[in-house]
Amino acid sequence: MVHKDEIVIEVGKIKEMLDLCSSLFDIRTAFIYAIDDEQYINEIAGNNGDYQNYCMIVQKELKHRCIACDRDKFKEAQTKRERLLYQCYNGLYEMYLPLFIEDHLLGYLHFGQVRSEKDFKVIKAKYSLYEHSQVEELEKNYNTMKIFEKEKLVLISELFQQFADTILRNKLIELKKAKPEFYLIKYIEENLHKPVDIHSAAQFVGVSPSFVTHKFKEIYGKSFHEYLNHSRMEQAKKLLRKYPIIETAQMCGFNNRYHFSKVFKKAVGITPHEYQISQ
Repeated sequence: MVHKDEIVIEVGKIKEMLDLCSSLFDIRTAFIYAIDDEQYINEIAGNNGDYQNYCMIVQKELKHRCIACDRDKFKEAQTKRERLLYQCYNGLYEMYLPLFIEDHLLGYLHFGQVRSEKDFKVIKAKYSLYEHSQVEELEKNYNTMKIFEKEKLVLISELFQQFADTILRNKLIELKKAKPEFYLIKYIEENLHKPVDIHSAAQFVGVSPSFVTHKFKEIYGKSFHEYLNHSRMEQAKKLLRKYPIIETAQMCGFNNRYHFSKVFKKAVGITPHEYQISQ
């Protein structure tokens, strides 16, 4: 497990995914994180983590292009909040997929340094590689690289989207806050469908029940139970538009329909049935 700023990363499990994809397709894979204004600082690399010889030769004289491309594509992927498959400034295919929790950018899943089916002469002209003094060496190394059709790269990028969903769903990367009250809210929001009380919340966060009782109201202006019921009723209003009352009650952590109806009427002013009719 790696801690960096507010991010906690389960390195081993993420590396297993990257290794699998890297070995299967024989491409460079990585999770890139800790981004500064120019380039990334840290990464978890898959099995084929080394740079292609082509890239190493390019960077001897044109490294500024690589840095500029990373910077531009980081920003584009972050702005779009979706995976970005493109040809880099030296003609190879790359893909960045940004990972977010709330509005916090965690980093990017990445694969790259993949050549297309295009002839090197086309790449050289399009990306001005004739500026490089070792252009013949570039051509030699380019021609030895494995060719990927773009359609296959699109499928690989879709697989990476599945990786991203798995990582976030299983909390292999988490956003950590120093204040325990952040986790109390998180605990409530993630457990609206379960029985929740002060003791279980305190245990989850690692604080005493008295902290939950006193500190929570001081910060949020509501007691823990008031906040829990408010969150459940907001959830219930959404669910009642799609589900019967008894199912909604269960999905909001109530085992008793009548108790749910009582709490709902007190909070909303009308019964669940009246609310459904009004929608």
